[in-house]
This record gives sequence, structure tokens and C-alpha cells, in this order.
Amino acid sequence: MNNLNIIKFLCYSGLIPFFSLSILNFYFNSLIIIDIFSIYSLVILSFLCGSTWIYLILIKDKINIKPYLFFIILSPVFLILCEIFLRVQIKFFVYAIFYFLIQQIDNKFLQNDDYLKIRKNLTMLVMVSHIIMLIGIYADSL
Repeated sequence: MNNLNIIKFLCYSGLIPFFSLSILNFYFNSLIIIDIFSIYSLVILSFLCGSTWIYLILIKDKINIKPYLFFIILSPVFLILCEIFLRVQIKFFVYAIFYFLIQQIDNKFLQNDDYLKIRKNLTMLVMVSHIIMLIGIYADSL
């Protein structure tokens, strides 16, 4: 198994909690499932911000990266505040938007096409899992 296959396997394995929790939420609508999903999503978003921050500081181009750095560095703080203060429906929507925004920053600065393809697929699938979770939450509240 070469490195790209290992990377794909590990990246796509990270989707298991997203989809298993979002599907479980339909059958056992429990606050604990929603909380675990939310915390897992927050951890993954924080990890993505950290990995994005690393390659942003290594960029040698003449592009002004300060706005991107501020966004990436302050995002986990903002997301923790969202976790604490926002209703779950709004929080999941905000998290899905941040997955998309971080992926857009990756597209702008990264050169590795294989990684960008994986990130695009992962971002879409994670956003779908958030939508499934929101549907489960809204279906239960009807």
C-alpha cells in the first residue's frame, strides 16, 4: 500500500463517526449523540485549522496571507464560542460553512492535486453528514 492509499484510508475513515452518529440520530434521537457529533466536528475543524495554519506560515509567495492567518487562528476560538452559546441547529450550519471555507483556503494555497481531490470529497461528505444530522433534529421536532 503506497502513501496515497494510506492517506485516503485514514482520511475516509474519519467519516465513520460523522455518518454513524448522524444515522444513529434518526433511530435514537438523543442529546448525547448530538453532543458527540458536535464535539467530534469541532475537533476535526480545529485540526483542519491547525494544519492549514502550518502551511500558511510556510508560504514564501508575496501574497498577503495575514487575513487568512487571522481567520484560521481565530476560527477555533469562534467555533468554541458557537459550541457553547448557539443552538444546535445553527451550530451545525456554521460548522458546515467553516468546512467549506477551510477547503477554499486549501484550494487557494495548496499545490497537491491528489490531496485537494481528497479534501474536496471529504468536505462534501462531511457537509452531507451535517445536513443529515439537521434533518434528523428537525424531523424529531415536528
